Amino acid sequence: MVHIIIWVIILGVYYFYHVYKASVEEKEAEEDRFFEELKNGDSHNEIVTEEPAYLDEKTTTELVLCTLRKIGCEPETEEQGDLWRVYFTYQGEKFAIECNDSCRFIVIYDTWWYQMSVYSDVEDIANLHKVINLANQQASVTVIHTVNQEIEEIGVHSRRNILFIPQIPEIDQYLVSVLNEFFKVQRYVVTELEKCKVREEQSI
Repeated sequence: MVHIIIWVIILGVYYFYHVYKASVEEKEAEEDRFFEELKNGDSHNEIVTEEPAYLDEKTTTELVLCTLRKIGCEPETEEQGDLWRVYFTYQGEKFAIECNDSCRFIVIYDTWWYQMSVYSDVEDIANLHKVINLANQQASVTVIHTVNQEIEEIGVHSRRNILFIPQIPEIDQYLVSVLNEFFKVQRYVVTELEKCKVREEQSI
């Protein structure tokens, strides 16, 4: 009887592990497709939807659009089911925001701000991975990388999930401070990669 219970537990753990693994892989594949869509062209411009004429900040998407306009951006929107993608340029950098009106959290993306050939030296790729890990230990913005086999490039991206509700005081300045964190982590990664190159040149 004990053996049967043990086997049932093992099979249960095995089943739930594979369900969890499949959900994680599906989420990663969805993010990879999103990054590649942004890399392969401004295709979202072709399917930009008309925004509501009256934005009273009652929904998360409306709040995002109103706040972006307050900081001088001209957002474009794309609807995908319950999900909205908002594209905008801030200080010359192209950003994207994913939001859902049933959720009070949004995800901000800064994609493909650093690229490297998949045929780069092994040391250069290893340095990139090391610097990304260091950045993720120190910054409030998460740095990730993806590989686009079609163009044979490794792309570096940033993302951050934040609460976005009308009750946040001076929400426009709050968003500006979050966006500035993207620039900080970008400078950190680029600077550290340059330091790695200098150390390698000095060691030759």
